[in-house]
Amino acid sequence: MEQKGMVMGEPGRKAVDDASAVLKRLYYTERECMRVLGGYLVSVSRWELKTKLPYHIWQDSLRADALRTRVLELRYPRRDVDQDQDEALSRYLHQQIRSLNDAELIAGVYFVTKEALVEAYETYLAESDPLDDAPTYEFMRRFPAEIRKQLDEIRTVYDALPEVQQGGDEKRKQALAELLSGIGGLLGTREAANAVHLPEALIREPYEPPLIPARDPRFCKAVYHMPPVEWNTFLEHQIWGGINHVNEIWAAEVPGIVLWKWDDMPWEFYLETARWCFDESRHCMMGEQRMKAWGFETGMDYPVVGDHYESVSHMGELALLCLLHDFEINGPGLKSTFKAKFENMGDTASSQDFDYDWADESIHLQYGYKWCLHRLGGDIDKLEDLKEEVREAWNTWIEQAHQKWDYEPFLSGLRKKIKSFEVKANE
Repeated sequence: MEQKGMVMGEPGRKAVDDASAVLKRLYYTERECMRVLGGYLVSVSRWELKTKLPYHIWQDSLRADALRTRVLELRYPRRDVDQDQDEALSRYLHQQIRSLNDAELIAGVYFVTKEALVEAYETYLAESDPLDDAPTYEFMRRFPAEIRKQLDEIRTVYDALPEVQQGGDEKRKQALAELLSGIGGLLGTREAANAVHLPEALIREPYEPPLIPARDPRFCKAVYHMPPVEWNTFLEHQIWGGINHVNEIWAAEVPGIVLWKWDDMPWEFYLETARWCFDESRHCMMGEQRMKAWGFETGMDYPVVGDHYESVSHMGELALLCLLHDFEINGPGLKSTFKAKFENMGDTASSQDFDYDWADESIHLQYGYKWCLHRLGGDIDKLEDLKEEVREAWNTWIEQAHQKWDYEPFLSGLRKKIKSFEVKANE
């Protein structure tokens, strides 16, 4: 009679191969959600959503990085984490970006996929061994709460959207939920591996980013963002600096575009570019916070436009990234000067903002050089030529823009407020 071994401790829950297969799916889901949000950022019109998404993109990238690292650990030196993704899951995830408005994007990415991610993480934690798989537990146990916070933050924005308040139907959201269920959910099932039939509500043309970045329809129309005059006083310098900072949202939209467009890059690219996107949105919000403290209303008292983006978008996403990189070459030196000047004048808020901006841009310089060069096959001469080409395109564009618009009524309104500030300061 064959003897059975003694049962040692509790029965096993999830073998390494099973765990790594699930974690690979969850990594891929986080990565593609991040890429979808990045690609659609330039199409987002609601200002509160446009400034919020980059933070979530960065958070998504950090969760994806932890999952990816763990998959590699489980069968080191296994290297298939970025290959051979489930076709049905991939097709589902790529439907999310085919949204017609902000509400559809939120409903699909957040209220279907991210809701499912919360459930998937909680299921994984409940079904795996907390001792054997302790390294996964250490990072994953914070994921459900982090995503729930994202959902709460985005719900406030979603409920205020005109298309939601007007009672738009939820056919697309329901279709995405049904499609996800049909492929076995995010955790997947073998039986559903080939269930990729698309409901009619999901059949749309592939997403194409706009050449002109979307801006909130509540904002006053403008052609370019900076006043076409030099600052004459320190107060003007403060305000012009705030306007420029707010408009750095274009610099967040550029990393977002390449996150989506370039699907064949090393993982390090996605991780760094997600951070870049978030940093630029932080710079934007730094400026907005200062402008609000002075009593200026975003998009109403000063313009918010994607002029840099618009100037070279027709040349493709590499040109956009190259223009951003070229602008940042002088950034650390310029921002360090601003930091010192504002500090000397007692404006510690602006000084601190530019101090952190300076630190960020020192990192971005490395990102821009590395990834532009990567796309150009390592040819430094091509990179220099492209930088010159995009710089010339921008200079030509802004010169023509100055000829057709005099920055009114913004300029007179800004100067009126500045004068009132000066009067109060002298009372």
